[in-house]
Amino acid sequence: MWPYKFPLLISIGTAMSIILSACGGKTSTKDDEAFFAPATKGTVTEDAFDRERLLQISLQMPANDFARLRSEGRPLNTALGACQSSDFEYSDFKALANIDGQTLENVAIRKKGFLGSLSRTRPSIKLNFDTHEEGRTFKTLKRMTLNNDRQDPSHTHQCMAYDLFRAAGLVAPRCNLAHVYINGEDLGIYSHVESIKKPFLERNFGNKSGNLYEAQVADFGSQLNQRFELKTNKKTNNRSDLDDLANVLKLTDDEFLTQIRQHIDVDEFINFWSVETLIGHWDSATGNTNNYYMYHNPDDGLFHFIPWGTDSTFTKGHPFKPNSAPLYKNLSLAKRLYDIAETRNQYFSTINELLTENWVEEDLISQLEKIQQLTLNSKDNYNEVNEFINGNDELGEKSQRELLTSAIAGEVNQTAYILPDQAINCSNDTTSLTAEFSSNGDQGSFSFTDAEGIQRTASMTIVSNYTNVDSFVYQLDQTTSPSVVGLTFIGAATPPYYPDSYVLQVFVEKPDYKKGQLSLHGISTNIMLFKVIDKDSTPAKIELISAGHSGSIKLSETGVGVEGSIIEGEINAQMGLIKTIDYIKTDY
Repeated sequence: MWPYKFPLLISIGTAMSIILSACGGKTSTKDDEAFFAPATKGTVTEDAFDRERLLQISLQMPANDFARLRSEGRPLNTALGACQSSDFEYSDFKALANIDGQTLENVAIRKKGFLGSLSRTRPSIKLNFDTHEEGRTFKTLKRMTLNNDRQDPSHTHQCMAYDLFRAAGLVAPRCNLAHVYINGEDLGIYSHVESIKKPFLERNFGNKSGNLYEAQVADFGSQLNQRFELKTNKKTNNRSDLDDLANVLKLTDDEFLTQIRQHIDVDEFINFWSVETLIGHWDSATGNTNNYYMYHNPDDGLFHFIPWGTDSTFTKGHPFKPNSAPLYKNLSLAKRLYDIAETRNQYFSTINELLTENWVEEDLISQLEKIQQLTLNSKDNYNEVNEFINGNDELGEKSQRELLTSAIAGEVNQTAYILPDQAINCSNDTTSLTAEFSSNGDQGSFSFTDAEGIQRTASMTIVSNYTNVDSFVYQLDQTTSPSVVGLTFIGAATPPYYPDSYVLQVFVEKPDYKKGQLSLHGISTNIMLFKVIDKDSTPAKIELISAGHSGSIKLSETGVGVEGSIIEGEINAQMGLIKTIDYIKTDY
């Protein structure tokens, strides 16, 4: 019997982790009000970010256009952190919009989504009201960004996170919740988040003429600076402000502390950094060099950080950078400040101040309850957020307050992961993969071409017949909205490559899990191929070697993983080879 210890299943969260590892202004006092007042049905106000009720948004568009909008998505392998493409654009369509009883014709609509939020069944969308009718607004807004909260079934993360940024005196987008319908189909609750555009800049900074950058896995350096996407002043495209900042980071400590204040409001940044840490925003600037904007304000000549993409907040630990939480320092600027005693102590003091003045567990739980009442959501969807705030005594899990207090006291091992300042090879090399599978006796195989051009075949049948390992595993992951069906196939390489072994992971959103053919789509309907590099460890160690680029999954039987419930199908796909990032690691 082959002593093969393998985890029962790679969950979609774990799979995402493995994927990703491969690769001061003016504030509005109105936004400091309670998160939600008691809901008042039927009330329409002039506030597009009214928190007392759900926005009611109903959209009508040609059925073919909606089908096209749903189908669009970035290939999984090209959307990974190591190799993002800023020139990707979703198609624009026209829709008839009814928002809180107000009808607007010829509204521009397009899909949005990068990786984790990308969905065919519940697409995130952007609406633009003045594309086809110049100057038109809805309650002063030219556009709406509607996020599907795919990674947050509680619908709490984004609005609560932005509230905490604003409560700390920082600039952050406004946010509320909306109930969205398209062509009569109920798509559920979405987070309506203020777009980071020129109106946002003018409202918060008093001007809109500076350079605005969006960062998606971007840090500072001669090569890394190219990963910041300039959102304003594109024709001029003068990015010398970024180059100046990168050069300051190369200076000695004393020179750095003097010079950095000429480029960044350091006190404000430490406040921003501390809030990211407080709310467990691992997919953030300081947690993952991701999901943030920077505005170079011409009035003071300084960069100001703006939070974004807060659907990954209220999460304990870091899913793919071990020991880097709860004190995040995975951005070169944050690490540099952390390594200097003066600014490290300021960071600790700021976190403690936030814990005292802003992090009130009772108030946070009250906000959860109000959102649950407003959305009529299942209380089970709030367990993770509740445990993040209060811990779980039965499981021996600490609250966020306890975790941060222990980390500041030096009781937690810490590691910083810094992107190397080097050009990244982003060639989109693809290889073929085919598979046929059946849960009836755990039969099947998958064949693929590896990075060396060698054709390999992995047999599920060998594993099923000669080991004590299930070669075919079904799981329903309900931590996303919609839930995701995961199929895991474990195959032993056929001669001459035996006993090499591989794992093929298939993801399908539950509404799409039915007989028929499905095209690959983002992470929501896709394939990942792993090689087992140490099967004797518990669990077995695996390495992601390719992810789906294009092709299809055909399901002929769609059982649910119980005895007598058959799952059968086949796969024909092109797989993108995964390019890893060798982070610069520092242990503390």
